[in-house]
Amino acid sequence: MDSTTLRSPIKALNPRKPITVSRETPVQEAILKLQEKHIGCLCVTDDGNLVGMLTERDIYSKVVAGNLDTRETTVGEVMTYDPEYLFHDDHIAFALNRMHVGGFRHIPLINLKGQPTGLVSIRDILGYLVKDM
Repeated sequence: MDSTTLRSPIKALNPRKPITVSRETPVQEAILKLQEKHIGCLCVTDDGNLVGMLTERDIYSKVVAGNLDTRETTVGEVMTYDPEYLFHDDHIAFALNRMHVGGFRHIPLINLKGQPTGLVSIRDILGYLVKDM
């Protein structure tokens, strides 16, 4: 692996399309989406714009630990507000740095209007780096 690999744009990872929910979505419905799609997070949108993320970690640390009713609790009550985000043309190294410093495993990609257009996980980046080795 050389340094040009890390300077490649995030779009080289072929980011997957994000699965979105609204703040009003019951946590139980969000959990079913996570299970159905075999993913670890959902993008939360308001009028199509990214306003938060709901991660497995949010569910464990807020819903399970707080013994909250998943049918009554909404995503907006437990999500992570104003998440870090990147653009498709940002470098892979920048994504790695943001994820490391922020301590998270997923980062959403948005367009200039603030709408989520992709999602990258640490697993996506590691898979890309391993292929290059």
